[in-house]
Amino acid sequence: MAYKVPDLPYPYDALEPHISEETMRLHHDKHHQAYVDKANSALAGSEWEDVRPKEILTRLAELPDDLRETVRNNAGGQYNHCMFWRSMSPDGGGQPEGKLSRAIKDTFDSFARFKETLTEAGLSVFGSGWAWLVFDGKRVFIVTTTNQDNPVSDGLTPLLGLDVWEHAYYLTYENRRPDYIEAFFNVIDWDVVAERFAEAPRPDVSDILDRTVSISGAQKRYGDISYDDARTQAAELKALTGWGPMAKVGTVARAWTALSVTLERHGAATVTDLEPSEVAQMAEELWIVPPSRSMV
Repeated sequence: MAYKVPDLPYPYDALEPHISEETMRLHHDKHHQAYVDKANSALAGSEWEDVRPKEILTRLAELPDDLRETVRNNAGGQYNHCMFWRSMSPDGGGQPEGKLSRAIKDTFDSFARFKETLTEAGLSVFGSGWAWLVFDGKRVFIVTTTNQDNPVSDGLTPLLGLDVWEHAYYLTYENRRPDYIEAFFNVIDWDVVAERFAEAPRPDVSDILDRTVSISGAQKRYGDISYDDARTQAAELKALTGWGPMAKVGTVARAWTALSVTLERHGAATVTDLEPSEVAQMAEELWIVPPSRSMV
């Protein structure tokens, strides 16, 4: 089916005073529509006509040479803007909560530092482009793209896109891109961004979670291990540290302590509540899964 510009999920003036009604009408009705029209024209009658924009952006190398750049720019414009409108809300702003908040703090230490980094990224884009919060299956971080490129083309999951094309802000902010970026933080819909984070692909660690480990002589599923279990195991192993053939057990004891700290920091009841990448990493450190390196 031909691409269409979706209706805004809120009135044109709903984001004022941060983003003006005039800007939203121009951006949505004119610029987004232009991307859609050009994408539809380029794809019409081709084998790619019914392929969704996201899939096209992951298969750019397969496109014919005479279509690639036009489709890249305009299918990208469609995909980016559909995400952009949903990323904002008149009830937006503030900070994310839950797992997304913890992921941001794991990477940036604080929300303030994340905001500073995204702002710097947006200001660093020369000309037109985007700054993105992305997820690679293990952690969140920030990247930039030019024109209408999208991080999905590089195998990343885009969570939030900051549009720094001039048409996104010039009517109100003129050349004051920093003021526009500051205003953007007041309309971010963190619930939508958190949904994207929750739905992003992650490694399958179900087999690791189902493995058993002995805690105080009792067999327990790794995924069911709690903070108290980890502290108990750490204390028992530390008591053996330095004793003959158990001389290297201190390494594993420290890993159990690290697991307890991780569970506490994330407010996780059990290992199952952690991110899959952490589950796998800690399983190696604990020798629940034999590590690929020797113990030291």
